[in-house]
Amino acid sequence: MDQLSPECQAIIHKYVNSPPGPAVMGKHAITSALMGTPPWPACSLVEFQTVSKESEYAAWCLTNGYSLNHTTVSVHRIEELIGGIEELNVLLENKGGFVLNKEGGAVKSSPDGLLLQSSTVADTAEFVFADGEVEKIPASYIEFAERLPLPEWQGKGRREELDESKRRDGFETGNADKIFESTKLAGK
Repeated sequence: MDQLSPECQAIIHKYVNSPPGPAVMGKHAITSALMGTPPWPACSLVEFQTVSKESEYAAWCLTNGYSLNHTTVSVHRIEELIGGIEELNVLLENKGGFVLNKEGGAVKSSPDGLLLQSSTVADTAEFVFADGEVEKIPASYIEFAERLPLPEWQGKGRREELDESKRRDGFETGNADKIFESTKLAGK
């Protein structure tokens, strides 16, 4: 928040700190998430666009509240069913009808090549803004992560012996930035 302009911070605080207030909203966060609606009043379309120019994620949170942004499927846990992430992507596009996020390539790789990620493009949902305008906004998406064996475990042991402790761990900011492009609306 502190990296956003005072204008954006004011918009976010206007809604997040509005009645019923943060203490009550915390009690209802799960209900709000399950209902797919924020626990604060709807913002205007202009406010949404203003926040979106600086932070798409902040704008996403403003309209989606505590809803699930994405879930991640660990591809290496199901590789005996589908192969690796490349094979999964082909299956998703050709048989499942999913649209994949191609920003930075369909498969995003960590610098060490041991973390491979891809994602679907987010679903969209109609949102009624405070001023009555109805627009499609990005909703949730699915991420896929394949964590390959660490160098000292490559070619050693059976697949079932390669538990999470023997695989690439961690988070890649560069990949995450590209993955979050999943929430961009087509043509925007």
